[in-house]
Amino acid sequence: MKNNKSNVLLYGLILGGIVGAGLAIFYGSRFIKNNKIKKRERKNKFYEGLDDIFDSSAVNSPDEDSRIDKETEKGIIDELFSRPN
Repeated sequence: MKNNKSNVLLYGLILGGIVGAGLAIFYGSRFIKNNKIKKRERKNKFYEGLDDIFDSSAVNSPDEDSRIDKETEKGIIDELFSRPN
């Protein structure tokens, strides 16, 4: 009888380990997938924001004093992309 109980315990531990590993893989991959999607959306919003800043045909076109010339635009872009994350 005692041998039978230890076999059930062993099978339970093995089955529990397999189920636990499966759940960890499932939820881990889901977490990684969601983080990649969020990162891609943030990156797209960043580039859309840059496009809005430097869009010359914007509805609210600024006056001559507040317009950005090409040299300043390149300097701003270089400064943005030269910073480490």
